[in-house]
Amino acid sequence: MRVGPQGGVAFSDDADPYVGLALRLTAPSSPLTLQPTFDYVFDETRTLYHAGGNLLYELPVAFRLKPYLGVGARFSAFALNQESATIDSEGYRLGMNLLAGARLQLLWVSPFVQVTKGVGELDALAVGGGVELTVREESGARAAPQPMSFAATPYLANNVAGDVQSGRLGMGLSLALFPWKYVGFELDGQLHGHFFRDEDVADLVPEGVDLNTAAALVSASGVVRYCASGTSYGTWCPYVTAGAGAIHAWFDGVGREPGTTSTSRSQTNPALSAGVGISHSFTDNVGLRVDGRYFRALVDERASDGGYFEDYGFLRLSAGVSVGF
Repeated sequence: MRVGPQGGVAFSDDADPYVGLALRLTAPSSPLTLQPTFDYVFDETRTLYHAGGNLLYELPVAFRLKPYLGVGARFSAFALNQESATIDSEGYRLGMNLLAGARLQLLWVSPFVQVTKGVGELDALAVGGGVELTVREESGARAAPQPMSFAATPYLANNVAGDVQSGRLGMGLSLALFPWKYVGFELDGQLHGHFFRDEDVADLVPEGVDLNTAAALVSASGVVRYCASGTSYGTWCPYVTAGAGAIHAWFDGVGREPGTTSTSRSQTNPALSAGVGISHSFTDNVGLRVDGRYFRALVDERASDGGYFEDYGFLRLSAGVSVGF
């Protein structure tokens, strides 16, 4: 484990400096490195924080200078210094990171430089670096972990395509059990804010009422996986999944102008899901899961309650850290 400060400049509409803290977590049983990060951006127009997690791969070179590539997810919180009538004055966004860098491996410290490109609504290019202190180091023969028989996976999700809003945050928890080597079961629950697109539900409320949508998703699925293990690449388990569940959606209108009233309605619909994913084990008890899943909600078009009166589908991408045995 290494920990240390980092900083640099983020280039978007202008150049904004940032400071933060980064960790690097590695295990002898995996060729990959986890890099949790937290950054504060000095932006004159808003308060802006980023919290994220990157997955790094260091190129296998025999020099002290270790180049690396990475990909990750980023959760951003912002608040404008002045209220705006055309864009969100505060809120949260979920995006991706694409990055490349190099780390100088010394005895106790590791200086590094890194370039990070954001993907999403907040897409700044950040150029920076830092110094990390080695807190704990273990050596030993590399061994491939055993696939987990039970795993609890908290995750972040983004709906990337379909009939719902993309680019907004979803958070969930998956519980997977494998009583057999290749076949198992999963229970999945998720909460998702700003679920439907504004233009698709705007006619539910009059002018002067701010409509917010959210959804809770629950599903039970069967899972079929195949695991491959090796001392050079660790343990990887690609899988396919299919199941059924329900989506409960809220439509809450908040009156913003005189003479308007707040409204609240909801609907619950059965849903089918199917997808593919892959998990990677860092140790026997900790791993990473990346999942792509398609959901199809079956809506009664004759229903009088709710706010979305036709079937809808969407593709969800998620990534999370698994803990189990």
